[in-house]
Amino acid sequence: MTLARLASALCLSLLVTPAGAQTNPNSAAIDRDVWAPVAASVKNDDIVAMGKTYHPDAILVMRSGTKRISEALAGWGRDMVTNKGKGITATVEFRFSQRQDDAETAFETGMFKYTTKDKAGVSTPRYVRMEALLVKNAGKWRMVMERQLESVDEAAWNALPH
Repeated sequence: MTLARLASALCLSLLVTPAGAQTNPNSAAIDRDVWAPVAASVKNDDIVAMGKTYHPDAILVMRSGTKRISEALAGWGRDMVTNKGKGITATVEFRFSQRQDDAETAFETGMFKYTTKDKAGVSTPRYVRMEALLVKNAGKWRMVMERQLESVDEAAWNALPH
């Protein structure tokens, strides 16, 4: 699963802290600096905007291994161009099971729902567990590590707060 499969339209209502979980004062800033721009970049096929949500030395961790974010972004950008040429659009939504942060660092766990829609209007969602490690750099939150875990079903997605 690639980040290019993360698609657009981030619903801020999906960024709620679970009941009983620690309240995180920086969640709104992280949403503004990272999750909303990622969603918009997928919707708009804008790999440059997506790249701005990452620290330049960020690492993508997948089941198959690791790679520098610059390499991942290059592949995701090619995927965006290919999909656009085929008339495929995409959206992404995020839900979190845990959000931990302080004034300069954060760790978040949850899922993303990446949905593609073909020319005929048929939507295909995919649900993937994820983790992200973030730092505040020059006043903006940036991902330094994105870890994409296993795919899950819609029931797992629906079990998260929203």
